[in-house]
Amino acid sequence: MNIEVDSLIPLDTVYSDPDHIFAIVEKNGKVLLLRDNRPEYVILKYDDQIKEEKSMHGKKASYTLHEAMKIVLSNVENKTMHASELADEIYHRKLYLQKNGNKAQYTQIRARCGRYPDLFEALPGNYIKLKEDNV
Repeated sequence: MNIEVDSLIPLDTVYSDPDHIFAIVEKNGKVLLLRDNRPEYVILKYDDQIKEEKSMHGKKASYTLHEAMKIVLSNVENKTMHASELADEIYHRKLYLQKNGNKAQYTQIRARCGRYPDLFEALPGNYIKLKEDNV
């Protein structure tokens, strides 16, 4: 985490001048509160906190959605999963993330199935099957 020098604030400032702390948070996105010259607390602006949490989850997903679908489906019984469960598993394994860091929606999974009919078969009830010749 990168902290600007003017974002290092003594903890006592919370009581004496909270407006100053929030002004620094607005300016820099975060403040590191110090107690006895040691980091004690971090105050983050909400949007920055979300970005930090996403970056802490490890490396960036490096597969396309259809590649991630193929990876997950090749490891399950009957090579078949419900589209929403498939979306959850892809997200859990961090195989594919949308540009905003969110998981793919089941409708996106279903649509990708239609774009790659040589790889996937859409079954009734929103089940997606990896075709056997692609295992």
